[in-house]
Amino acid sequence: MTFTGVRPGPRSMQALSWLGRVGATPAEPFELVLGVGERVAYDHVRRLEAAGLVKRVPMRRGQGSLIVLTRAGALEAGYPASRAPRSITPTTWAHTSACAWVSAWLEVRGRAWWSEREIAEDDFWRFPVRYQDRRGTARVTHRPDLAAQTGSGSVAIEVELQRKTQARLYGILSMYTDMTDGDEAPLAGVIYVTGNADVDNIVRRTADRAWLSPAGLSFRTLDLVIAHTREARLPVSRSYDRRGP
Repeated sequence: MTFTGVRPGPRSMQALSWLGRVGATPAEPFELVLGVGERVAYDHVRRLEAAGLVKRVPMRRGQGSLIVLTRAGALEAGYPASRAPRSITPTTWAHTSACAWVSAWLEVRGRAWWSEREIAEDDFWRFPVRYQDRRGTARVTHRPDLAAQTGSGSVAIEVELQRKTQARLYGILSMYTDMTDGDEAPLAGVIYVTGNADVDNIVRRTADRAWLSPAGLSFRTLDLVIAHTREARLPVSRSYDRRGP
């Protein structure tokens, strides 16, 4: 069956709306958010691709492809064309995939959330960070990878797959200490999604040094996020017309 000339239907456009928030995703989070099996999801992707609304970027053998929003796809979904990723390179595959999994994890559990691309568009999430390194005092800004709304308030989400320098990590965690301190603090906490036990341990030790309260800090492994997303996949009847948290 060819999909040339076959316009995407309402379900395909619902999937495109979620992808418009995320930018790029592996196939499985796309399937789980849509609430369909692999074959049906693939049909939706082919229709979107034939219409020029998405493209597929092959990853390494055995990893499948990333489904990537195009500029036309962003506009079709009602978002700025800038939502489409400028480039997808091997150095960004792992982080892009992990952020898509976290987005799907939040979506299938019915959470209000902000994607990496939405955070980049909102200066509320632009936090000052200061730390000392071998070059002296560094003053930079930092944005979390994602965020979610909880009963206690807004929670930043950091997807930490590789080690940061100790100085920079300490600066970021010290910033979160300030951002979560007190009843009027802008953030209720921060969640770290880590790629392995080594990174997890480093973040925990550095958070202790930065006096980040355990009440405002929680951890998930990426494997656990993936497992929970698979367990809580959305039913087919779920609507996707939301444009934001």
